Amino acid sequence: MPQTFIHETILWTYLIIAVTLAVILTAVFSLSHGINNIFPYFFLVPVLLTAYAFPHRGILVTITLAWVYIVLVYVFGTFSAGIIALHTAWFFIFVSVGIVISYFAETSRIRKNQVEQLKKEAFRQIESNMEQLLTLNDQLRNPLQAILLDTSMTDEKTNALISDQVKIIEKILDTLDEKYEESEKVRKFLRKYYSFGGR
Repeated sequence: MPQTFIHETILWTYLIIAVTLAVILTAVFSLSHGINNIFPYFFLVPVLLTAYAFPHRGILVTITLAWVYIVLVYVFGTFSAGIIALHTAWFFIFVSVGIVISYFAETSRIRKNQVEQLKKEAFRQIESNMEQLLTLNDQLRNPLQAILLDTSMTDEKTNALISDQVKIIEKILDTLDEKYEESEKVRKFLRKYYSFGGR
């Protein structure tokens, strides 16, 4: 597991814990002072953070937070049918929001991983094609030299014609070499800055 990922996970965990504690304290204060309208919105913050940062755990944490919310209402709140109905509605809102955000965050993460995998596979295929091109280029040069040596048995006109054609093919191969060098620079750049290739 990459070190950056571990640090990121720890940072998100601390942030969510700190925000959750702040929200719980705000809820206790609000309920103790008869304020019922504002603090439920604060509970959406840890719900959204958890669902975004840890989508696979988002639903479980959301349900836990929703139950903490209900317990706080019953322990510190004022008992009346209207207030209980209001906070019960909020309970279901928290759970619904947590489920929806967790689903979309997880789907987005899966798609991102699939795109990254496709990029890596494409890069590996490009590398394989480049290596094959380089090998074919070398393999073509050797027979060309042999053809030039064998022209000594032919007349001068045929010899000149074959030599011209071999030079044309060699120019094409030189162009391929140049393009290979340009592609190699791009490949090195991708390896360095995008961690492709793994070499």
